[in-house]
Amino acid sequence: MQINKYINPSQLNTKIFNFFNIGIFLLPSVPLIASLLILIACFYNKSRINKYLKDIWNLPFLISTLLIILSCISNSLFRNDIYKDVVSIDLIWFGLANWLPYFWIFWISQKFSDNFKSRKKICFLLLSGSLPIIISGLLQYFLKLHGPFIFINGLVTWYSRRIHPMDGMTGIFNNANYLGTWLNIVWPISLVSLIENIKKPKRRLVSVLFVAGILICTILTFSRNAWIGLLIGTLCIFGIKSIKLIAPFLILIILPILMALGFIPNERLINVGQKIVPETILHQFNSIGIQNLDSFPRIKIWSESINYISIKPLLGWGASSFPSLFKINNNSTFFGHTHNLPLELSLSFGIPVALIIITVITLLIIRSKNIVFQKTFTKKYVSYDKAWWTSTLLILSFHMFDLTYFDIRIGLTLWILLGGLKNIISEKSPFLDPK
Repeated sequence: MQINKYINPSQLNTKIFNFFNIGIFLLPSVPLIASLLILIACFYNKSRINKYLKDIWNLPFLISTLLIILSCISNSLFRNDIYKDVVSIDLIWFGLANWLPYFWIFWISQKFSDNFKSRKKICFLLLSGSLPIIISGLLQYFLKLHGPFIFINGLVTWYSRRIHPMDGMTGIFNNANYLGTWLNIVWPISLVSLIENIKKPKRRLVSVLFVAGILICTILTFSRNAWIGLLIGTLCIFGIKSIKLIAPFLILIILPILMALGFIPNERLINVGQKIVPETILHQFNSIGIQNLDSFPRIKIWSESINYISIKPLLGWGASSFPSLFKINNNSTFFGHTHNLPLELSLSFGIPVALIIITVITLLIIRSKNIVFQKTFTKKYVSYDKAWWTSTLLILSFHMFDLTYFDIRIGLTLWILLGGLKNIISEKSPFLDPK
């Protein structure tokens, strides 16, 4: 290349990695600028482009791309009478931005996570870059510091909206579940960081502060999905035996809630519980009742989604079609998505696309787990791969009940993590114990 006459290839490679690393660090707080830096780094990673078709893991996503484009063409040319006047063709095509670029990111970003040290650095950058998330959440909840805060002529927006009764912390995100998802991503990383630095006083203090900050913020999101993620993440990092350590804390948390909800039929204990437990948390648990499942919004959403999928199972209704479809039978009620990743893919692009993508992701999770949780790796590195794997699992688990994927911070992070799992599967690590 002509550029080699002026720039040493190794220097160019370093600059590309710096762009990527800076992008990862800024991703939680300034996602637009961060994603541009990551895309620039990936774009200049030309050494991998010629090898795309040689990697069998890319073929399912290539097939999915063709089917998704076919779905868009079909839903543009052959408009279904059910929604031809309410769904914009433009939205169907714009919705591709939530999927097709990520298939490419999955492949091209693997250069930046192709060894233990690189993945550890990315973990560190995700965690340290989350400091503004934690601080903004604490300021929002405890000091009532509200936004939105807009910087660089609108390129960066920190919402930090006013918290209404029964709502949880949102931090710089616009929704508590989005914040909960991000905190779930960095929770396993913070635990591994604490393990690594437990014997280093200064670093230990920083790690403890991160763990405490993420824990407090996750609880205050009042997101049940995020609470479950805390438990799953802890068990994945410390193992099932850690339930002995977690149980006392769970009892201390759950017992007052059970008292406040009246599960212990004693008026005095009920009053004590209601004084201890914030009303917002009680509201969250009261809403879990199973007396009338049809009244739950998610059950209604999933039921409507399955009904529409059954009408067009092969090519779906097109990206971004769910809000209009749901509104047809539910008057003015608005929901932006199906609150479930497999259903979202099936409704948008058809069951074949959903099966292909979900199957590949499942294989990545299963096959990488068998490697990450082997005891033949040195502890120094395997812990961060374990955090990497756990963070990926938590994002996917969250997306069985909600779709925070459409926030670029979460969507981009998911596909970078999936690319890292592919590296874990394919690499022959020099850190394997020959014994």
